[in-house]
Amino acid sequence: MRFDLHIHSNFSDGHDDVKTILKAASKKGLDGISITDHDTMRGMKIARQLINDLKLDLLLIPGVELTTLEGHLIILGLEDPPKSKIGVDDTVDEAHDLGGIAVVPHPYHPFRNAIGYIPECDAVEVYNSKHIFGIANTRARLIAERRMLPMVAGSDSHYAETVGLGITWIEAGDAEGVIQAICSGHTRIEGHRTHPKLFIGNTFNYIYKKAKKKIHEARRIQ
Repeated sequence: MRFDLHIHSNFSDGHDDVKTILKAASKKGLDGISITDHDTMRGMKIARQLINDLKLDLLLIPGVELTTLEGHLIILGLEDPPKSKIGVDDTVDEAHDLGGIAVVPHPYHPFRNAIGYIPECDAVEVYNSKHIFGIANTRARLIAERRMLPMVAGSDSHYAETVGLGITWIEAGDAEGVIQAICSGHTRIEGHRTHPKLFIGNTFNYIYKKAKKKIHEARRIQ
């Protein structure tokens, strides 16, 4: 079964809405996805309802990309996000206490609010489709292999068009089985790099949203 475990919707910094993402995932033949918006799980909850309403054959893995003091960390398997903006080790501990797992996304990438090392975790994202040159992916994979850590892939998609560019192959019948398979290292990685034009478009979209938010905050203070 083919899963994309790292997707963003317009509930955080993604471009497309949840319905568009789900249709793209289904059209591309994925078996399951995780919508991992930044510090919110609203998109994931809407996705669950839409999958049911649209009768899509997709397995949804609850997820969120949480902001820690050291960088971003993906938490899978929880219905509500743990606290954000605390230390990465404390975030991992809280995720475990709540019954979830912690995946380190895009480690070593210099411009993605990445954690600059691989902490104690349940899995490492060793293929991120937005790593255009692949150096950070290679480094992540080498270190994960050396430390015998489970490995996953993700598109880190911010556009429906790029959903499915990072695939984790997992044999499981439900979300709990997927989590268990990841933790046991029973995964296989497949990836295709995001086209540079979409990567650049995402960058400009991110800058625009950041600027818009700062302007809004400045006006509110006035």
